Amino acid sequence: MKWNIRDVDDKNKAAENLKQKLNLPDYLVKIFINRGLDTFEKASEVFGIDNIKLNSPYLFEDMKKAVETIKNSMAKKERITIYGDYDVDGVTSITVLYTFFRDYMKYENVSYYVPNRHEEGYGLNREALNSIIAGGTKLIITVDCGITSKDDVDFCVSKGVKVIVTDHHNPDAANVPSSAAAIINSKYSDTYPDKDLSGVGTAYKLLCAVAEELKIPIKDDFLDFVALGTIADIVPMSRENRIIVRRGLKKIENTTNEGLRALKEAAGLKNGAPVTAYHVGFVIGPRINAAGRIEHANKAVELFVSGDLAAIEDIAMELNATNEERKKLMKKMEEEAVSKIKDSFDPDKHFVIVLYDGSWNTGIVGLAASKIVAKFNRPAFILTDDSDGLAHGSARSVPAVDIYAALKNVESHLVRYGGHRLAAGVSLKKEKIDDFREALNTYIKSNYSGADFVPVLNVDAVVKEIINIQDIKIMDKLEPWGEGNPRPVLVARDVMVADVKMLKNNTMKFYGKHMGKVYNFILFGHTESHAKDIKKGEILDVAFYPSINTWNDEESVSLEVKDVKLSSAAL
Repeated sequence: MKWNIRDVDDKNKAAENLKQKLNLPDYLVKIFINRGLDTFEKASEVFGIDNIKLNSPYLFEDMKKAVETIKNSMAKKERITIYGDYDVDGVTSITVLYTFFRDYMKYENVSYYVPNRHEEGYGLNREALNSIIAGGTKLIITVDCGITSKDDVDFCVSKGVKVIVTDHHNPDAANVPSSAAAIINSKYSDTYPDKDLSGVGTAYKLLCAVAEELKIPIKDDFLDFVALGTIADIVPMSRENRIIVRRGLKKIENTTNEGLRALKEAAGLKNGAPVTAYHVGFVIGPRINAAGRIEHANKAVELFVSGDLAAIEDIAMELNATNEERKKLMKKMEEEAVSKIKDSFDPDKHFVIVLYDGSWNTGIVGLAASKIVAKFNRPAFILTDDSDGLAHGSARSVPAVDIYAALKNVESHLVRYGGHRLAAGVSLKKEKIDDFREALNTYIKSNYSGADFVPVLNVDAVVKEIINIQDIKIMDKLEPWGEGNPRPVLVARDVMVADVKMLKNNTMKFYGKHMGKVYNFILFGHTESHAKDIKKGEILDVAFYPSINTWNDEESVSLEVKDVKLSSAAL
């Protein structure tokens, strides 16, 4: 693993200014600067984030049109349908808008539609739209989809149905639905300042605008669900998303939504207990996603909008069981994918991995792609059969490779595609898979070098001070960690290993002396290489996450090891 030490020069003017005004140690100042908090004003926001106002929803060019369209439909008592996606971002988007219409505006003629991942796929589905229109809907509001659905929106408009598109995916100029009554998408907007909103964050902006227009107080009422979708969709934790998630996590801890409370308890999280981005990303989120991956995401929406307490408890337990089934399927798929690669993979020739198996579950191909990326350090496409006869799949990429740009370059091989820089979805004819793989490999080989495929550990600073609990608590004010705001990694040079202990579950603990102080280092999932290097008396350079361990109400500094190297002092 290569260490990329993004150390800031101690004589950097911004660093000197922050150190003086905030009275912080050098390594904390460097952590702030590496996250774009390079002025006193920006850094100070971290300490008062709960009082910062979110951007006005009316900074979107089409927001006024969207609000007027909704008001006109409500005045005519027209049927409104919210059309979403089947992942956590889509489910939470539907939940906040539907709940707002039903419970806050007391508007009864509203419904929602979640497509079946396995039969209808992502985005607007023509057959589903026909059914929705036949049911009397006069206004469709898309959430977490629609920005590239020009033909489908045109179809709705031709049938006399208005469409408001709220989405956060990348627009494609040729397929932007210009016939929509309004388009709310920060990546499409020239005037909205934060381009990183999630799908639910975008839907929430529409909700806020309507609430403001109709003078309906909402306070932070929906931020638990906005935080859920924002974290689960792995959007960058830029300024506005960080504010949303910080406040939303507090709401999740003591949520008043019975469905979310039941799901937390089914997952072993008591209401009132602390909730972090980790709990959302790895405990709550997967259980919501499991519904759409294995069965139907309607279950998850029903959990959050139902008023039937008995049904809520049943659904929460059902989603918990479905998630366990998902884990088993995932393990099997990963093993099969690895077996297809291991004997033929050549790191000098293969710059992308494209795998197909018609028996794989469409709901978990994205998860499998992530596992393959982690194992082989290559962008990975996992494809399977779709209900329309095409090969459908998901892609995940390594940090250096813009997979969306790569797809745009080889789009002649695809029927459709969409996504982000590091994740995408594709559909193509099965007979085109080999040509697609070859074209994609050629493009990536021509535009990237071997160094782009070496795992990199980004390090914020080399520590030259004593690490204490107070400083770690200041660092933790930068949470939530996530895309664009990674958990800080530090390096301590010339650490003398004083003692080593082997614990359960492939965990190693060692005591290391640095700057005259002995620290508790812990390494989860250690390798043979780590075991070889970490010996009593050895001198190491250690890359780690600083954290606080609490035991019997006593706090102590704990350093979670990411990697170790033999120190130059030991050579």
